[in-house]
Amino acid sequence: MSIPVRPVTSFDGTSLNTMTDTAPRLTFWLVRGLDEAANVRGSDIVVPGTAGRTVRDRVRDNRVIEIEGHVLGVGATAAAQTDDFRDAMETLRALFDETASPAALVVGLEDGIRSATITCRTLNRLTRYIADMGAVVNVELEAVGADWSVA
Repeated sequence: MSIPVRPVTSFDGTSLNTMTDTAPRLTFWLVRGLDEAANVRGSDIVVPGTAGRTVRDRVRDNRVIEIEGHVLGVGATAAAQTDDFRDAMETLRALFDETASPAALVVGLEDGIRSATITCRTLNRLTRYIADMGAVVNVELEAVGADWSVA
């Protein structure tokens, strides 16, 4: 069995898997958050002197989602590749702004046909540079009260 790859189709309507000049420019995939349980709010009551607990309701509170991607500059010359890389990084910085409103994240599923969508907001973004014209970008997102819808 191969490890499932779940490509991130888009965030806030912006494609996160793009090709330019037949080379990949942005390639993002889901790392975690689809099959894991959401964090919940609520706790049981412990009454001193009695055995056990009084069970209370729990409510789905938030779901942490992580996506990871490669960003590469493309172009015919080194200068063009460097300029393209910076343009891509600026696009990602604006797209994954921690102060922006929640937006739709769309992820392709293992069957290559269906997709899952959830509304979430950016919590954190980490960039590791791998070459003069490339980087690995990890983005941590949070969905509040929402769950994935599969279509």
